[in-house]
Amino acid sequence: MSSPYINIHTHCTLAPTAQIFPIPNVIISKNYLFPHPCSLGIHPWYIEQNITAQLDALHQYGKKKQVLAIGECGLDKLCDTDWALQEVTFRKQIGYANSIRKPLIIHCVRAYQECLRILQEENVQVPVIFHGFEKKMELATQILHSGYFLSLGAALLSGNKDNLIQEVPLDKILLETDDKSVNIIDIYAYFCRVRKIEMQVLKEQLYQNFTHIFNYPIR
Repeated sequence: MSSPYINIHTHCTLAPTAQIFPIPNVIISKNYLFPHPCSLGIHPWYIEQNITAQLDALHQYGKKKQVLAIGECGLDKLCDTDWALQEVTFRKQIGYANSIRKPLIIHCVRAYQECLRILQEENVQVPVIFHGFEKKMELATQILHSGYFLSLGAALLSGNKDNLIQEVPLDKILLETDDKSVNIIDIYAYFCRVRKIEMQVLKEQLYQNFTHIFNYPIR
């Protein structure tokens, strides 16, 4: 049986099919009831001043079988949320992910060094995925050397990240659409053209990466 196309992070609430396996991101402040596999987290854009209710909901629903990861969570220097509140909420979600042994999906905007420092300070013990990564290979190397994973998205289709596609280790990546109106198959296809590998090779490697990170067989 052929490996499916895995969309590690999307904001479209589509059910899995035999061909495509999406992981919708469910934001706690908006909706945290979803019947299909998903990720669940407190996004830095939507942290409320009374964070207790959001954390209670995360603890209530995060252990459910269909919740495959905690996130997206992290730090964002461009949003209006108080920085100290962002940091506290991020640290609490790292601790919770550690306690339930589920991976973390990281949202990071202009705060990579801070995210890396906090992950180390909180002694993260689960797989970590920096989603929507579109920076230079130097930063990618730093993240990978920390033992974390990169999820690459629609930014690849611009043609400006071909060097990243050519150099990044295949066993350290995943692919996603995030909130973009693109097809995950197109991102896979572009990656293969630039990397000069067969589609089935990429699909099988990313399936292996997925099962290694999430311990969730899908075929």
